[in-house]
Amino acid sequence: MHQTCERYEIFDNSRIAIVIVDSDRIVTFANQGAQDLLANKVDIGRQLGVHLPNDDKQFFSSSFQPNEISGQPIYYCAIAVVDNGEQHFLIYLHPFNMKLSGTEHLPFLAQHDPLTGLPNRNQFIKRLQRHCSSDACEKTLTAVVFIDLDGFKAINDSLGHEMGDKLLQVVAGRIRNQLRNSDTLTRLSGDEFLIILTGLEARQDAATVTQRILDDLARPYKIDSTDLYITASAGLTYCQDRTARAEIMIQQADIAMFEAKRAGRNTFQWFDKALNDEVNRALLIRNTVQKGLDKQQFHLVYQPQVCLEAETVCGIEALVRWRHPDIDGLSPAEFIPILESSGQIIPLSHWIMRQAFSDWHKIKPYLAEGARVSVNVSTVHISRSDFIEQLERVMLETNIKPSDIKLEITESMMLRNAQTAVATLDKLADKGIAIALDDFGTGFSNLRYLTQMPISDVKLDRSFIRDIDTHKANQAIVRGITSMSHELGLKIVAEGVETLSEKAEVKKLQADIMQGYLEATPLRFEPLIEFLTKRHQ
Repeated sequence: MHQTCERYEIFDNSRIAIVIVDSDRIVTFANQGAQDLLANKVDIGRQLGVHLPNDDKQFFSSSFQPNEISGQPIYYCAIAVVDNGEQHFLIYLHPFNMKLSGTEHLPFLAQHDPLTGLPNRNQFIKRLQRHCSSDACEKTLTAVVFIDLDGFKAINDSLGHEMGDKLLQVVAGRIRNQLRNSDTLTRLSGDEFLIILTGLEARQDAATVTQRILDDLARPYKIDSTDLYITASAGLTYCQDRTARAEIMIQQADIAMFEAKRAGRNTFQWFDKALNDEVNRALLIRNTVQKGLDKQQFHLVYQPQVCLEAETVCGIEALVRWRHPDIDGLSPAEFIPILESSGQIIPLSHWIMRQAFSDWHKIKPYLAEGARVSVNVSTVHISRSDFIEQLERVMLETNIKPSDIKLEITESMMLRNAQTAVATLDKLADKGIAIALDDFGTGFSNLRYLTQMPISDVKLDRSFIRDIDTHKANQAIVRGITSMSHELGLKIVAEGVETLSEKAEVKKLQADIMQGYLEATPLRFEPLIEFLTKRHQ
């Protein structure tokens, strides 16, 4: 199990005694801590004299007496893990205190995270409170860093928890390698990590270490021959005086981390008291989404898409709105990213698809032949391994055909895991569902995606269309993307067309479809039917 792979660096460098054995108790790895505890008599390839469970227990603890090695009993915790399809046991060893009975002895896992061997939250809080209460806190700076991976849930859902666990081990190792022995690293839960940085001279020292960690975490990962790319966001706070409380500092760092997510991810933010109001608003949004669904606070609006050549409505895009009882004018641009970061976008996406597909049957007769209803799909949602199954279930419930559906995705899906993304999109395309690449040109704009993904439409962002009648640079960009897309058999949708001159220009540049306020604002179902009825006549 132990490979020359960076995810095991944390075991190599750990001061905790760790041994890995296979199902026959043959030692495949032992770190220096284990060699020190067992007097350098742990041999790779030989059996370790421990009892292991024969059933499916994931955790087992006991003790053994290595008489030939030392006179003291050794307490151990064995955790069943699977690596490359083979079962192994990760074993933590430490001396058994003979002054305590077996029932009184504190299990190792009460103080450490079993996956990474890092101190757990309880240990972290004790150490942080000790630092904050010490005289050193008044002379030097103690900082807390809260790190959360960006998009880890999508990797876990699409590639499985075993892959996710291995990634977390690598992440823990990379963070640990950027810290000093005097610093403390803890895995809080899931993909969240906490750090105590002590003995700093200024806030900039903490910022420098944090940026170094984020840069290291953003490097590509290769786990079991799979290439992965992930970034992290971090929040920082520091101990202001000896009255500081550990729990409050963790909360402050968490708030700052949340702000870093909202600022675009892969960055860090310092805690500021002004952040409290913003974070409380975001927490209100997160905590009321289910109630919003139950109380029918959400509704859809539809924006027509017009074929520039035939001047017919050849599609509609479904857009969600939320009439929040406590937040006036709540925009999708605000609540969608918050729900994506918390995973709550999933139930909302289900509702959107179900509602849009149900309404489609009454809308379709007013549209041109071959028209489809477009639904935006979150990267978090489509990256789940059960997305296609869930989509098919909604299609069956609403009796909609694949040829009636267009899913709009963004380039960020490819950045999460390109190989899995393409496989999912290929399956959707094979079923007859169209795929549109939304907001093209606003992100990383990798033209390679146009050839890799089975897309039918490229939607140009409003930023390229605004003032296109007078902006020569935008004209050149749109002309180039349109020409290349047409060569690949793709249609160009110009978003945000608001004036007749903009419409004339995108038509001259050979865009295929337009969408924007010039034709119609997003409309509720009843006004949409009225609009289509008049236009149809």
